[in-house]
Amino acid sequence: MQIGSIAGEAAPIPSAVLRAARLHIVGSGIGSVSPPDFIAELPESAAAVTGGRLDVQARPVPLADIAHAWDDQSSKRLVFVP
Repeated sequence: MQIGSIAGEAAPIPSAVLRAARLHIVGSGIGSVSPPDFIAELPESAAAVTGGRLDVQARPVPLADIAHAWDDQSSKRLVFVP
């Protein structure tokens, strides 16, 4: 399950779900990695993306088209570029 903050600050989970399943909750995102660790990994991550070893499902969208692209329902992440 992926929960992003765009859906809201809270993610209520019924207690029955917690009791009935072996559930592990793990955080991720910018806040879960220290800035020095993030910076240290950035060159290798960028090389993996540009080298085709990491498939990033993203669609670049010019800022001029932001109003049109905002309602995009595709599964690709939108990356707004100047």
